[in-house]
Amino acid sequence: MNEPLEKNEIDILSNKCERAFLITITYPGIDPKEAEAHLEELESLVDTMGIPVIDKLIVKLKKPQAKYLVGTGKIEEIVEKAVYNDIDLIVFDNELTPSQQRNIEKLSEITVIERREVILDIFADRASTREAVLQVGLARMKYSLPRLTRAWTHLSRQRGGAKGTRGEGETQLEVDRRLVLRKIDHIKKDLLKVKKYRATQRKQRQKKPVLTGSIVGYTNSGKSSLLKLLTDADVLIEDKLFATLDPTTRRIELSNGQEILLTDTVGFIRKLPHDLVEAFKSTLEETVLSDFLIHMMDVSSHEIQEHYKTTIEVLKELGAYNKPIITVFNKTDLIEDKSVINRLKNDFPDGIFISTMSKNGIDDLKNAIIAIVSKGIHLVEFKFPHNKNDLVAFVHRNAKVISEKHEEDGTVVKCSIEEKFRAQLSEYLK
Repeated sequence: MNEPLEKNEIDILSNKCERAFLITITYPGIDPKEAEAHLEELESLVDTMGIPVIDKLIVKLKKPQAKYLVGTGKIEEIVEKAVYNDIDLIVFDNELTPSQQRNIEKLSEITVIERREVILDIFADRASTREAVLQVGLARMKYSLPRLTRAWTHLSRQRGGAKGTRGEGETQLEVDRRLVLRKIDHIKKDLLKVKKYRATQRKQRQKKPVLTGSIVGYTNSGKSSLLKLLTDADVLIEDKLFATLDPTTRRIELSNGQEILLTDTVGFIRKLPHDLVEAFKSTLEETVLSDFLIHMMDVSSHEIQEHYKTTIEVLKELGAYNKPIITVFNKTDLIEDKSVINRLKNDFPDGIFISTMSKNGIDDLKNAIIAIVSKGIHLVEFKFPHNKNDLVAFVHRNAKVISEKHEEDGTVVKCSIEEKFRAQLSEYLK
């Protein structure tokens, strides 16, 4: 059986990269502030990788050039600046074609990557579950396939090759390509097994009418902090992009006695590659299958409107936008100018403003959750005659039983139950 490549086999970056030079390209019509925000976010991403940023540059361009993305004069200027600052990693915020990437590396003799590779590298470092590791491996191999001549130089060593494994006249590049395609196929098969297992787990959770919610939003908006606050869950909380990659699901009991399952999901980000969204759809399926969403936003971010648009776009791509959404603005404790809050309240009249640090507004959020889940599930008490034990068993199969008490004239069952089942048993309501 062919085993998937180990992590060090699919790493594109060398561990020796210690000095990064960031570049973003702007075209006519793009707001300079937007370009600066993109560059600032790229710096946060590279910092999350653990590589110091030495220099940054915004390049104005009328249209992309075929060979280097930028003109010959500009790329020579960039290379000269990189050499002067002893740079060992050039990072473009813009997408590079495989040939552009190779051309710039050949000219500069410096490792050149783009934003997508940065995100893939962070995802690879953060993945912990079997599924996430497989998804990252699949996405990275698909990305690397057209870039074999630069990213897979460790495969360029001549192999002895068993009889029948290498055709006459077959180049090393063709051998490497065949190897990668075989590994991709292997990972896809492993993923199918993991998905079947997750589907079984999901069916078990859905046997009883416990509503599920997912916390979604831009990366580093405080989703994990909220899950910890609401559920006392032992979850990873870091002030870094993509601190959470694998979904974490915990139970929460509401003040009305109802229980729900709440899931913390991977943060969204601007320019998240479409194929990466596709690769992580199974990881994000908790979002798609949830009964409602909590959309978290960082109220202290000056890019909050863009973050809102990005999250909505990803939710639409996932097919999860038609669900009930509670819009939550976090980190209000960091805002001194109250006009910022007032403007957002005008734009989002149903928004809830909280601080996971000071716990302000948490009760308002809990009440909003209760209002949503109460529409689908009711907290009720039934009283069944002693000759109706089959109905008591029915409730245990199809509801969340909170308490059961045997009295002289019957059995009293308190439970959270779906409307359709409540209606069937309405004559026994206490």
